Amino acid sequence: MTLPRGRERRGHYRGYLLMAFTAIGAYFVGLKIDITTILQTKDEASHGLEVKRNSSIDNSDETSELHRPVAKILNNPKIPTWVKNYVEWHKQQRQKYFDDMRAHNTSDVRFLISRCFKNDNCGGLSDRLQDMPYNLMLANQTKRVLLVRWERPTKLEHFLVPHAINWTVPDDMFPEDTDWDRSLVKTVFPEHGQRSDIDKEAHSDEKILSTIRDFEHLIFREYEENIVGHRIYHEIFRLLFSPSDALSSRIQSTMKSLNLMPNQYSSVHLRMQYPVDVIKNDGGFSFERQKSLITGWATNAVNCAANLHPNAAKYYVSSDSSQTIKYLLEESRFVQNYTDATKHQEHQSAVKLVARDYSIENPHIDEKNLEPDQFMSVFEDLFIMGLGKCVAHGIGGYGRLAAALSGGECVMRHRGDGGKSWGWRKWDGGNMNVCTQPTLSKNSQRMD
Repeated sequence: MTLPRGRERRGHYRGYLLMAFTAIGAYFVGLKIDITTILQTKDEASHGLEVKRNSSIDNSDETSELHRPVAKILNNPKIPTWVKNYVEWHKQQRQKYFDDMRAHNTSDVRFLISRCFKNDNCGGLSDRLQDMPYNLMLANQTKRVLLVRWERPTKLEHFLVPHAINWTVPDDMFPEDTDWDRSLVKTVFPEHGQRSDIDKEAHSDEKILSTIRDFEHLIFREYEENIVGHRIYHEIFRLLFSPSDALSSRIQSTMKSLNLMPNQYSSVHLRMQYPVDVIKNDGGFSFERQKSLITGWATNAVNCAANLHPNAAKYYVSSDSSQTIKYLLEESRFVQNYTDATKHQEHQSAVKLVARDYSIENPHIDEKNLEPDQFMSVFEDLFIMGLGKCVAHGIGGYGRLAAALSGGECVMRHRGDGGKSWGWRKWDGGNMNVCTQPTLSKNSQRMD
């Protein structure tokens, strides 16, 4: 977490040189610049805030949704007042911390850090990100500055960058002797009503608390339903995160090539190679050996999506199994039905399935020995599903997170976990929510 002292000092010297040149330049051009502005510039330059973002991105509908303006989110009357207040408070407290450290080498600012260090057991993408709106709420309640620090597979900023809240943790932000083991709040799987200690510990006097995954997203769901009265998860998530330039370009390129317009399509997510233990007990995942079962699940999932959003322009398919996507787009009855409907000029009577390049499967975010860019497709699918109207998802948290990002109002779980502690009957499909083949109106309007 801390750079060697020599590099740290050089970084500080560069920061002070930046301040000096800024002040001198302001003098010669006759500008009046407040010292806090100069210090903020120094903070952003030497402590990791990505100021320039998406300068080359167009103004299409998907762009405005990918990078929803902060003002638009905060002006939404559904957003609680505390969220708006915390955004400004966080900025002030973060700056106060850097000012205190420069002046006194100590500060009373307290932190809550969502982390994935090199030796942490971080789980999948949803394990790491699904609790962030809850963590924001907890940070507000306990007067802590919320931060995020990933080291595996790389810094989160490679994929997602700060939007309204600067959650970055530069290498030299905290002292070398910070006890990260002490800061970690231990968590357990939330079985049998067990809860993590994050809520209790966050109210303590500890200056730095860190959490890997606390499984408290359900607490935020209860807050939405019982206190707020409507879904705000997707808005909070977008206040925290915006796609990096590289990720944004990929998302826009895929959506343009597939002619996907936000909220006019829906999505299907299929988690086939999970739970891992069950797969292993059955001799490992094999599409060919288990084809009948897998294609049955996949067909049912598409039926569920079509029932959720009849006559959608398209249905975007994402899966951890490329062979399953290939089957749906090239061999399934949906392909023949759409071909026949097109031939007879009856587009609206058939389901149109699309997907990005599925020649390479989405890797699990915790997979080792891969380059960071090889995980881009995992984030790409997540955001594309989140820009659609509805999501039909199966087991695991990834599809559930995509559904939450879509607004959480038009969601169906087509396949459940199927038993205590993932204890399925062998390849029985879990608790499958059986969806019948939809009857689509030939008179409905569709945009292809």
